Amino acid sequence: MDANHGPIRCDLQSYAPPPPPMAPPSPSTNSSSHCGAEQLSKTNLYIRGLPPGTTDQDLIKLCQPYGKIVSTKAILDKNTNQCKGYGFVDFDSPAAAQKAVASLKASGVQAQMAKGCRGAK
Repeated sequence: MDANHGPIRCDLQSYAPPPPPMAPPSPSTNSSSHCGAEQLSKTNLYIRGLPPGTTDQDLIKLCQPYGKIVSTKAILDKNTNQCKGYGFVDFDSPAAAQKAVASLKASGVQAQMAKGCRGAK
């Protein structure tokens, strides 16, 4: 009696999908990315912990008391059109940006200076 003792072997290597070309690291990790933490913007704020209903207009209202705003961007989910929980506010001066970070943090908002270079888009 000559039966197969092991499992049937298939060549699965060609079946496995190739890894994505460039999987970016999660923004919340502190691992050094292409530009690293040493290059922070002087005027652009990164704000997280935003509710799903947040719009660019809400970011303007939140940050207007601290100085002149050049631009705002609440990052929205393409499918739901809801805020993903974070956004950016760019001020016209470093002083206004610093003031905004300090005041927002003091009021419990998770704000910090954004990275100066953006690796992905």
